[in-house]
Amino acid sequence: MKRGLLCLLVYALAGLGLAGCASTQVVEKPLATAKAEPPPLAKYTGPKVVAAVLPLGLSAKAAAAYPHLLTKDVGLGIHNRVVEALFDTNRFRFVEEKPEIVKDVLDRQWLSSSGMVDQATAVKMGKLLGAQKVIYGEVYDFAQGGEKIGLGGVAKNFNTRMGVQVRCVDVETLEYVPGSGTGKGSDVGEASDAAIRAAVDGLVRRLN
Repeated sequence: MKRGLLCLLVYALAGLGLAGCASTQVVEKPLATAKAEPPPLAKYTGPKVVAAVLPLGLSAKAAAAYPHLLTKDVGLGIHNRVVEALFDTNRFRFVEEKPEIVKDVLDRQWLSSSGMVDQATAVKMGKLLGAQKVIYGEVYDFAQGGEKIGLGGVAKNFNTRMGVQVRCVDVETLEYVPGSGTGKGSDVGEASDAAIRAAVDGLVRRLN
């Protein structure tokens, strides 16, 4: 009898032990999936490089889907934003732009929707301008979405997305460093500003 009570007591204590283990089990939480923003760049105070900036190309895919991009005003506007973003990095001294070279690149790469200028052409133009580096690139992605309401076709919930890549190539060694970025906004201006800033930021981080 006593032996039977002893066995019951042992089983009871073992059960309490298992229950205690079960109550203290740790359930792991899933990792957060939010993408962290890169830290701000430190202010650059080193020597500046003499650079030429060519107008970006426009991918054939984007031009086919959105032919209204094939206007010189859009190409020049995006080119000017690239120059300003690069100027703000405090890393470059820009050679004077020659209108005929800018027009040539726009006609061959933007207005003809042939995409990014090839590296050989970029280097050739950079040497003509007396630059150490040439910065060129492409609008490789573009999309617009939303709905039109009313007789006048007023845009509602309209969004624009743009993807940009810039490349900085050395005219002597032919080595290049890329930077890409995607931006969103209510129109082409806002989307291009965000995309260009992100692309230039990525480029500069790789130059460090």
